[in-house]
Amino acid sequence: MPIKRSKQEKLPKYAVRFVGYSARIIARKGNAEYAYMDFVSGAAAIFANEGRLLAPKRLVLPSAVAELPPCVPELKSLLKSVTPDSDGTEVVLRRGEVEICVNRGADVERLVSELASRYWAIEPVLEQAEKIGSGIQRLPYADYIDEIAKTGVCRVIW
Repeated sequence: MPIKRSKQEKLPKYAVRFVGYSARIIARKGNAEYAYMDFVSGAAAIFANEGRLLAPKRLVLPSAVAELPPCVPELKSLLKSVTPDSDGTEVVLRRGEVEICVNRGADVERLVSELASRYWAIEPVLEQAEKIGSGIQRLPYADYIDEIAKTGVCRVIW
């Protein structure tokens, strides 16, 4: 028997999957992955349908997202310079430690808009996920990696 919810009681729009030393932020609608965080390096990424934004630290994301619109002309130029016989399915624009990865054939303006809207929608979720994820008890990282190499399994400590 399905659970009936009142009109006021809504499910959250996003879920966080903690796996090993990382977290993935998933939109409940469409089960789309919006973001990724690594608790060892601190790296974070925002995903869109036609590319992604990679940052060395979660705290760099707000400024990286704010700097996306001025990158549009350069991203378009990069995409135009790719020939059909070039290697890879994407182009990468590096801005300091930040990378903007764009799939071939992408609509750059739509990509930039989607990355920004996804980031601003999940910013509070990222903050909560980092706080919770940093407090999860885990094997020491070296032991965690050794166990994966030996067994192929990521074990969780309860």
